[in-house]
Amino acid sequence: MEAIAFYILAVMALFAALMVVLHKSPAISAIYLVLCFFAVAGNYVLLHAHFIAAIQILVYAGAIMVLFVMVIMLLNLDEEVRQRRQLGLLAALSVLSGLGVGVLILLMTWKPGAQSMVPKTLDPQTFGTTETVGRYLFTTYLLPFEAASVLLLAAIVGAIALSRRSEHQPGGGGDR
Repeated sequence: MEAIAFYILAVMALFAALMVVLHKSPAISAIYLVLCFFAVAGNYVLLHAHFIAAIQILVYAGAIMVLFVMVIMLLNLDEEVRQRRQLGLLAALSVLSGLGVGVLILLMTWKPGAQSMVPKTLDPQTFGTTETVGRYLFTTYLLPFEAASVLLLAAIVGAIALSRRSEHQPGGGGDR
């Protein structure tokens, strides 16, 4: 039964993630992102990590989505006239930087000779508790945790830079 629930939640998360990227409206993409967060939280519940599932819903589906919606409102993406641009070099750089960050995180968390990233001896009484999460977060996985925080900071600075640029240019898009 758990396997069926896992596959349903996995398909839901993949579908929602694809819709976040492919949908033209940023507001609808944000709603699909919330759906993806809930599907991931459901998988945490299947792993009996109820604390992590609750944090996933409270922090990501709550606080981070409020931040995203505020950025969408700040940038007025629904009101802008969308123009097609040549994305060749920019798209290639975006894909390469995304792959680079993914490879960097994998290299930081990979340990030679380790069979699995999940320890074999998990105590059901302490798995997913605040103490266990804190211990792993600030010892074993400190570098990936800090890399994610720097990545989020860069995204916020980028959103602010985009909003500042559109304020100073006439019509928000420059003279062409």
